[in-house]
Amino acid sequence: MSFALPLEVQAGASEWSAEAQVELGVACHEAGDLSGAERHYARAVALIQGYGPAKGRLVQLSQHHHREAYARMAEERPVAALAALVRAIELDPTNAAARSELALLISVRNRRDITKQCFVYHDPARGERIYRETFLRAWEYIASSGIPGEYLEFGVLGGFTARICCETLRDMLMLRQVHLYDSFDGLPEYTSPVDATSYDIAGRNLWADKMRFPDEYVAALGEPIHLHIARGLREVVSRDRVFVHRGFFSDTLRTPPDVKAAVVHLDCDLYQSTVEVLTSLADGDVFEDGCVLLFDDYNCFRASPQFGQRRAFREFLDSHDGYEASPWFTYGFNGAAYFLHRTTE
Repeated sequence: MSFALPLEVQAGASEWSAEAQVELGVACHEAGDLSGAERHYARAVALIQGYGPAKGRLVQLSQHHHREAYARMAEERPVAALAALVRAIELDPTNAAARSELALLISVRNRRDITKQCFVYHDPARGERIYRETFLRAWEYIASSGIPGEYLEFGVLGGFTARICCETLRDMLMLRQVHLYDSFDGLPEYTSPVDATSYDIAGRNLWADKMRFPDEYVAALGEPIHLHIARGLREVVSRDRVFVHRGFFSDTLRTPPDVKAAVVHLDCDLYQSTVEVLTSLADGDVFEDGCVLLFDDYNCFRASPQFGQRRAFREFLDSHDGYEASPWFTYGFNGAAYFLHRTTE
């Protein structure tokens, strides 16, 4: 077995050079193409964390958006001002003035936000600590390794882990896309006998309501769950970085995501759902070499290797010769992190 740099690295060296990306960004910047400049500077800091020349340019763009926020407030356009402040903080997480102004603007809106609510741990504060450490470890590794790619989450519920991930990305100056997949209508039917005969379903019927939010709960929010979550996350990262894919995986993953994944969070509970995710991402060549897989339900079904995510992942590796994985760490009572690598014969 031999190993080589990915073909895209060999074919497009400038894509893998932080210095070249800054040069491209400066050209866009001088031409007035601020979104193009941001894209190239973001690529540079993805390749080398905190890359000085790119970071300095991003601070300049942050100041531009901060000034824009003042202008929008003067025009009494608080929604536009909020978006500009979010952008300013993304591009310079040390912008304390923008952070203070954003917090004030959000507090004035006094809007309920379930993305801040932990539904899983009996001690929500402990759950938050566990997930913050989990995502921080994952993204520190991605940043230090220079792995490009986006965040994909499968199974969103109320958006709690998605929000923690967004806050981690923002504070680390990691300008990645966030792709969220969920039916927002509970779990699918148990079509696989592996799920149907499992301890938690055939035995305890643990998810009798299929983890679906009651209609009255959604009505009290005043908007559909997926829109509520998107609105909450867009107070953390910019609108153009958050993508919500509504529907069962069997539908939304018929066409694999057209991105590369740096971190994949699989919070989809079931064997069948996990199979659908892993298979689609492999078929679409979505996994970036060295990416992190966070199996949030690894210890469901009494942690039996015959059920759930443990079985799905083992069968995936057995049936896909081009991949190998190594365990990294476990988190909470429920989760396990793995590195996933591409191999060539």
